[in-house]
Amino acid sequence: MQLDERQIAYKALFAWLKKGTFLQNASLPPLALKMVLGVCRHHLHLEYIIKKNVSKMPELPVQIILEMGLYQLFFMDGIPDHAAVFTSAALARWNRLSEGSVGLINGVLRQAKRNGLPDLPPQKVKRISIEYSVPEWIVRRWLDSYGATQAEEMAKETIQEPIQWIRINTNKTTLKKIRETWDLHGEEYANRYLEVDSNLQIKKLLESKEFAEGLFSFQNPAAYDVVSLLKVSSGMKVWDACAAPGGKTSLMLEMNPSISLVASDISEERVSKMSDLIERQKLDSVLFNVMDAANSTYNQEFDRILLDVPCSNFGVLSRRPEVVYRTTPESIETLAEKQFEILQGASKALKKNGLLVYATCSQERAETIAVIKRFLALNPDFALEGKPICTGGIKGMDHFFAQALVRQ
Repeated sequence: MQLDERQIAYKALFAWLKKGTFLQNASLPPLALKMVLGVCRHHLHLEYIIKKNVSKMPELPVQIILEMGLYQLFFMDGIPDHAAVFTSAALARWNRLSEGSVGLINGVLRQAKRNGLPDLPPQKVKRISIEYSVPEWIVRRWLDSYGATQAEEMAKETIQEPIQWIRINTNKTTLKKIRETWDLHGEEYANRYLEVDSNLQIKKLLESKEFAEGLFSFQNPAAYDVVSLLKVSSGMKVWDACAAPGGKTSLMLEMNPSISLVASDISEERVSKMSDLIERQKLDSVLFNVMDAANSTYNQEFDRILLDVPCSNFGVLSRRPEVVYRTTPESIETLAEKQFEILQGASKALKKNGLLVYATCSQERAETIAVIKRFLALNPDFALEGKPICTGGIKGMDHFFAQALVRQ
């Protein structure tokens, strides 16, 4: 990684730590993005290493450069130690930091490399929090909800780089043909999904004519399990009520081209992001609406409704590592209230004997089981349809909760 990519990474990290900017919103070169997400995933551990090597925590610009350097030394493959130290000093000079700051950065990095990673605290909550860079309140929450073994596994997943998958449009091509064309060697799922082997391949796939022609899309296979709960069949009228950016909308249409489908979301900006479905995948049979699902005017119009509601994103922390730092217990309560309002409002649009699937990319009970129980207590004409699914456990699978409900 050259100095210019480190400069880009530094700017993104500074914006995140200073202003709370979402990391994924920045258009970053692949190596810069790898460093930015890596530093974010290990942020609390990197802070801990710095504190063990200084008498006083440095100002934010120095801290960021130190975290970048330490990430390269201890957690990033392919960067020689001398390059990590040298480019960190160069990055400090580019940022017009004082020579004293440059000396501090040099000294801390060399000392940390010489001493190795410091011992972690013996107390379980603190150790897990630092080792996997998850705030202590979340660790305690997971320990209380899931027990020690599962809680630590959940924390461990947050520092792992996510596996990328493509979804094959089987109406236009075959999984075998895409695999052979691109020499892909990854795992398969549901005869429709294919694991992508490297970041370089991802870049090439995104720039390919096959992608431009809608032969495949990027999507985690957990989406397939969620959509399958709907049991959609030909001729049905379906509403994807929180649809942006549209991945599940396009999946439903690929699986059932003859359905009548409405895809809506709460703002024009979010709905506009789904224009790719028309332009790239030629899915012009879908009707797009700007609509707040919690205040829908539909009345028993749909055979099937998908509610992939806004959530904490705790099921996709490897993709959204900054989430653990911006989430609070209060924000989860606020989300749960909004999720209930969406479910309550959208449910009015379901026909009798129709199915509604409530889904979140979180397995927090406040956002899943608790919302369903509250809804059923107030709506006796609805009942559970089968058991909930909790995806994950398979390599590279996002953690989704989904429960089908039937209107009796």
